[in-house]
Amino acid sequence: MFTEEILKQIAFLKGRVKTYLNLTRIINKNFKTDFEVTQVKYQVRKIMNQTYGRAEEDAYKFVKLAEEKSKNGGYFNCYVINSSTFNRTIYLSDIMLKYAQYFLDIVIIDSTYKRNRFNLPIVDVIGINNYGQNVMLAFGLLSEETSEAYKWFFAELKKAWKNKKPLNFIIDGCISMKQGKSIFDKIMKDF
Repeated sequence: MFTEEILKQIAFLKGRVKTYLNLTRIINKNFKTDFEVTQVKYQVRKIMNQTYGRAEEDAYKFVKLAEEKSKNGGYFNCYVINSSTFNRTIYLSDIMLKYAQYFLDIVIIDSTYKRNRFNLPIVDVIGINNYGQNVMLAFGLLSEETSEAYKWFFAELKKAWKNKKPLNFIIDGCISMKQGKSIFDKIMKDF
């Protein structure tokens, strides 16, 4: 039985714990319960929907907002398999595109695993300006972390940056990104 105290703890920890398995272990340990991961996952999604609304609605709003912003100078591409299934997207605002004109000496690409509102991997592309500060160059949401998804993502970056070549790329330890390294290297060679 999920008590109010347990639900408050789940709400507090939901964004601070990396996986549902870890969250379930913490809840079971703290409250001496025996919940399964699926039960805790259901409660997290229920809390998210009650607090913020449905993620699907937010995703739709995000796509519409990104499309509108891209009409005013940004770059946006959303790859959808069919009308009801989101696959991947990349977004660069007009300021991100301006940063990319000047700050491609070091480009850091990091992906987080489903730690966002949409429960999708997000890919952050960060540059470093001439004051040593981080600047956002792009971000994307992927429905899956595969070498094919990263190939698409890097090809879209290439288009958005109008073939301007970054001097140094630093990527995270994502297995799919490493597996796609040969594709990544080819894209960068052709950049």
